[in-house]
Amino acid sequence: MIWPRSAYDGFAKRACDLILAGLGLILLSPVLVAIGVLLFGLGFTKPLFLQKRVGQHGQTFVIFKFRTLRNRTCRKVPPPILRGSNRFTLMLRLSGLDELPQLINVLKGEMSLVGPRPHSLVDDHNFTARIAGYADRLAIKPGMTGWAQIQGWRGPVCSEEHLRARITCDRQYIRRQNLLFDGFILIRTLALPFKTSGHSAPWQRSCHGLKPCLHCDRRQV
Repeated sequence: MIWPRSAYDGFAKRACDLILAGLGLILLSPVLVAIGVLLFGLGFTKPLFLQKRVGQHGQTFVIFKFRTLRNRTCRKVPPPILRGSNRFTLMLRLSGLDELPQLINVLKGEMSLVGPRPHSLVDDHNFTARIAGYADRLAIKPGMTGWAQIQGWRGPVCSEEHLRARITCDRQYIRRQNLLFDGFILIRTLALPFKTSGHSAPWQRSCHGLKPCLHCDRRQV
């Protein structure tokens, strides 16, 4: 079992989370409102997507994201608007802007800015049964971004290789975590949307059975 550094995973990290998440919500509030209004105009009656995820020590919480997949709650729109909607929501996913509402989860203390990404209840159950040591990643709060994400393991888990790589990165982060490392991960995360796509990232490889990949269902986790 991997345990976090108690001195670090306490006041210092929480203080940074509160300060940065609070400032982020204040500064980005016009962006959040604009995205919500645009999604509503594009037929998303409920622009916010809420889902139960597994957090620290296995406790569940409700995560906030912008809705980027159309479902029965969405209004029907003409084909031109639908095409524009698909382009806009794809941009939100690839840029990570759909994750911005999770700043609320950070302020509530359910998440941190940096840590292992939280999985859904079903995925957590399935992955725990598949991979020994998977539960080690629950030793700390889940994050909006993490070491695995900047290493290229973004998006839905789409293969056994993907899952094991993410868990390995999460365990490495728990061992190495400190404020400077968190700052490095946050800076690298901000640069992700601007990276060139000259070669396929690991999360862009073909599906191998665990879950559909990004190109199949267009979800990011």
